[in-house]
Amino acid sequence: MKKIIAGAFALSLFVVSCKKEAKTESSVSSDTLATVTPKDSVSAPKSDSIASLPPSASGSQNIITKNVGKYPHDIKFFEDKSITERLKKLAGSQYDEMVKNFNVESPITSENGIYKLTGCKQHDCPGYATSIFYDAKNDNLNVSIDKNGKATEFAEKGKITVSESLKAK
Repeated sequence: MKKIIAGAFALSLFVVSCKKEAKTESSVSSDTLATVTPKDSVSAPKSDSIASLPPSASGSQNIITKNVGKYPHDIKFFEDKSITERLKKLAGSQYDEMVKNFNVESPITSENGIYKLTGCKQHDCPGYATSIFYDAKNDNLNVSIDKNGKATEFAEKGKITVSESLKAK
């Protein structure tokens, strides 16, 4: 009888401690989320304000240059006001379609100060693919939209010379 009571007592202690840990973890998570959200909203304007400046002129990096290896979706690339304004001006009427079809992404890559972002239409990459190139030295954007093998190129301040190895990345 003592073994049954001791077992029941041990089981109840275990259940109570598990509930306590679950409450602690959830309160830590919500505290963490509350801390992260204000930081994100505070830091967003900084990247907006410097995205149009080359890294050397701003003394800091922009959303493209500081996120090599990350996916455009993860850094909310198309939510950066300065970049979206420049891309809208550059791609014109094709901007909305470009963003809509930027589903399957590759991480941002770079070579010799030239940065590349790519995205294509989900389930139809050969049918609609976009490459965005950024020349940090000259603060220049280029966009190439390939629709079924027919590429349309947009150059902000002239065509960026892209190496074959960067094209292949």
